[in-house]
This record gives sequence, structure tokens and C-alpha cells, in this order.
Amino acid sequence: MQTQLQEAVQARIPAARLVPTRVGSVLLHLLQPDFPRAPLDPAVARAVWDSPPYWAFCWPGGGWLSHWLPQQKCPGTIVDLGCGSGILSIALSQKGWKVWAVDSDPEARLASACNAQANGVAFPIVSSLEQIQEPVDLLVLADFLYDPANLAGIEELARFCPHLLLADCRLRHPPPGFQPLGEHHFRIIPDLDWGDEFTRIFVAERRPDKSAPKGVPIRPSRLS
Repeated sequence: MQTQLQEAVQARIPAARLVPTRVGSVLLHLLQPDFPRAPLDPAVARAVWDSPPYWAFCWPGGGWLSHWLPQQKCPGTIVDLGCGSGILSIALSQKGWKVWAVDSDPEARLASACNAQANGVAFPIVSSLEQIQEPVDLLVLADFLYDPANLAGIEELARFCPHLLLADCRLRHPPPGFQPLGEHHFRIIPDLDWGDEFTRIFVAERRPDKSAPKGVPIRPSRLS
């Protein structure tokens, strides 16, 4: 699996490579810290733009949640939507939580499987929510707003699972129905040199109807 991922990265950026990188308790295969940056050859830049290997980075929302969420009381079955490298699913699995990793990108699913294997854990990895045939207690949206249009799909996701947890560096105010859990900090790994703005993570939670709560409330965190 790791060979396939190396080939996928080098097909876009010939001088790039994946290296073992520990993020907290999780070992990931990420781009090397000195990966080639701009200016890139136009053909290389076009390949990266058309199909970015986002699964070769640890993004702020998933990275921070991988430290914080496993410390909470497990609310039941978790779905990690847009799992990317798999860091959050792996961290939860290490604590014995039941988790489904979901990503429409086959390379991200391969990366999650490869990283899970490197950490000695296993969990279902699927391409869509429709493949999950059991009740879900918490749907996690880490770094979900890479496309701002995704915010429009929140209501549909709430119908799938009314208990949502959102963590994203592109968010500054909670969407309708969400309660803020605070702002925290986590830097992209490897660092993209995007500045401090993209290290600030806004975390918010949307719970089911208060008259009929489902799952376990998540305590606001004081971590940063």
C-alpha cells in the first residue's frame, strides 16, 4: 500500500516523498518537511491543482481532534467524514472506540488503510455514508470546509446523524444550530507556510433536539 501512495505522490510531484511522521500517538506517512514548493513546473502545478494529495498532510482540525476527542467519553459509534490520512479514526481506534472512516477519494482511503496498518489498528473505511448500515451516534467533520459550499450540506448531514462535531480553521462563527466549543491551535504538518491564520481552529457542536438527547454531550475544552 505504501508503494502505491509513494507512486501517487510522485506522479504529481516527482521530487516529493512520503516519510513516517509521528503526530501525537499516531504514526502517519506524510510529505517530507522539505517537499518542493512554488514555483513549480507548470505541468506539476496543474497536476497538484487538479488532484491535490491532501491525504499526505495532517490538517489542523483532524490533528487537534486526534489529541482531544479520545480524551472524552465515547458517545457510541463515530463517523469520521472526509478522513484523509485517517489520523482521527486511528486515534479513536487506539482508545477502543468504534469508528467508520469515510472518504470519496480512493487514494485517501488507501492512505487511511496504510496508516491504520502502521499503527496496528483496523476499522471500516468506505467511500460514502450510504455504506454505513448501523446507527451512528456522532458525525465528525474535521477540516470539512476546504470547500465553503460544504456548509450548505450541513442540514442533510444532520438528518443522517443529528449529533455533529465540526472543527475547521476556515470557520470563525458557529453555523446555525451549533454551539461553540472554543478556538484552538494546530499547525498543518508538514507546514505549508500559510501563516498563523490557518493554525486557528474553531470547534463547534450540534446536538440533537434537547427534549430527546442522543449520545453523550462533549465537554468544552480548555486545551489549545
